[in-house]
Amino acid sequence: MELLQYLAFPTQMSVDIVPIRDMPFAAVTVCNANPYRKDRMDVAVEAYADEMHINLNESTPESLAFPMLVSMFNRNKSDEFEKLGFQLSDMLLTCSYNGINCASKFVHSLSAVYGNCFTFNWNISTNKVYTLADLGSTLILREGLSMTFYIPNHLSFPWMFFEDGLILFLHDNNELPYLAKNSIRLRPGLAHTITYRKSQTFFLPKPYTNCTTVVGDNLRHIYEVIYDPYLAHQVAYSEALCYELCEQAYIFSRCFCILPIPFLMRHVFSLDDNGLHFTNTCMPNTTEEECALTARQKIAENASLMAIWCSRCAPQCKHTQFSIDVSALLAPTAHQKASLKKILLENNLNLSLPNDFATNYDAYMDANYLRVTVTCASPYVTINKQKAKLTFVDTFSAIGGQTGLWIGLSTLSLMEFCELIYRLIMKQITLCRYRRNTHTEVQVISSTASTTENLPNQSQ
Repeated sequence: MELLQYLAFPTQMSVDIVPIRDMPFAAVTVCNANPYRKDRMDVAVEAYADEMHINLNESTPESLAFPMLVSMFNRNKSDEFEKLGFQLSDMLLTCSYNGINCASKFVHSLSAVYGNCFTFNWNISTNKVYTLADLGSTLILREGLSMTFYIPNHLSFPWMFFEDGLILFLHDNNELPYLAKNSIRLRPGLAHTITYRKSQTFFLPKPYTNCTTVVGDNLRHIYEVIYDPYLAHQVAYSEALCYELCEQAYIFSRCFCILPIPFLMRHVFSLDDNGLHFTNTCMPNTTEEECALTARQKIAENASLMAIWCSRCAPQCKHTQFSIDVSALLAPTAHQKASLKKILLENNLNLSLPNDFATNYDAYMDANYLRVTVTCASPYVTINKQKAKLTFVDTFSAIGGQTGLWIGLSTLSLMEFCELIYRLIMKQITLCRYRRNTHTEVQVISSTASTTENLPNQSQ
């Protein structure tokens, strides 16, 4: 019975609130909310129009921008793709983590939605992963990551899909940022404060659950598009990304191209074999895109179809969640503008500033200044951990205990039975002796009586 219970692999969840003083600070990814620079996009769109023999007088740059970007990615020109977007140096003024300068501690990634993105505290060998215990040599009022930006709105490409501001996402140090769904949107003209609390959930691998930490080749190829190839091997498994991939694989099986959102990718898998197939992104406003959108809707509403194509998407063994509170105050103050004025007017940071920046300094700062502070609200981490209810040792200890009890009871019963037989035999022996003694006494008494009766006769 105990062995059968063990082979069912029952589990239980434990909840602990643990203080971790040297807990790694969260990874913070930032992107410009409007991903592309107008000055560079105008040049690229004009070159694309000439290449495709399109009259710019009959089309707007906005209508040609998306097809141009898709064509550029399909031709494997990711470097040019990146140059069209804002670089970190185009907008970052200062960066400090607990008083430590961190302006050079960002890792570049490429987002299908927000273009160039930059991650602080990414877990790679070339960068130190900062913890709550890492403190600088200067006194600070508030611990955490503090970043100051100048968002160059005058360079934003005029696109109806995007607003001006900053996109920010908190995630684990080796987790892929899912910017399209879980990001925080920050507007200029404010000083934002983001506080977070961390919780983690751990599940047991097989045979207890089907969870995994193994990153397959299909996911690895996506990571190599988003990050530099040498960084791709350090990204953890993502169940959400796996589901996006299997949906794209189904779309490719129907339309021979895929959608560019939410992730850029060059390879998809097939149900017919275990290999990966090279694919292009569907061109916008064509029958390719129409086919892809129809296929996406079909797999999204068909659970059985989703189960077939996404059968390889196992749950994650580790989930990290950040509970976030966001607050903001008006910024910059008069003192903050004064302290940055000399640096910005001399343009020591090589920012792309408008020609009338010096004349309208206050107006530009009020419209484009953005400050964000990210801080950990508590070193206590809530850890939900799945544990085995029965271990191998416990199971065999229980079996051994029950076996010992059975043997003990069996031995005791045998001894009691032997004692019973012994007592019965002794009783019979005693009874026989009693009967024999009684019979002897009767004979003696009878002999004595006969002798007494014969005595008178002998006297006569």
